[in-house]
Amino acid sequence: MKAIRVVTSLAAFLCLAGWLWLRQPYSPVQDLPPVTITAFNVRCDSPEGGLALAEAARGWAGVTASTYNSGSGLLVLTHSTTLDKKELQRRLQILIPKRVSIKTFSGTAGPRCPVPLAALSALPDWLLGGCIAAFLCFILSSGCIFRKKQPGFTLV
Repeated sequence: MKAIRVVTSLAAFLCLAGWLWLRQPYSPVQDLPPVTITAFNVRCDSPEGGLALAEAARGWAGVTASTYNSGSGLLVLTHSTTLDKKELQRRLQILIPKRVSIKTFSGTAGPRCPVPLAALSALPDWLLGGCIAAFLCFILSSGCIFRKKQPGFTLV
């Protein structure tokens, strides 16, 4: 009976430790600085001019990536959150004689998910926590942990 108590306690502890370990997994992305994406309306004379502008912006401190779409005239910069959008716009305006403006996108249209994103991301934690709670309730309700050994009857 004592062995069952030890095994059950060990299993509960391992489940709890696994739940805590899985709850917040480490990712190397957590060590990276936060970035944001900003799009600019830029009309260049030629596609090569826009690509050269994107290449020049890629060399700035804090800018991690840049691309130019000649069809839409958009220059998109991925940069650290410490850089200001207006400062980037000012730097681009120095490089190109035409007007540079920040592109603002309208909100998404169409159907949306009725379940909040926070609830969807918390679902694995809820399921694992529920499994552990159900396991512990089953063990405690079965009484095998706290059951005293009953004396047996012998017939003579």
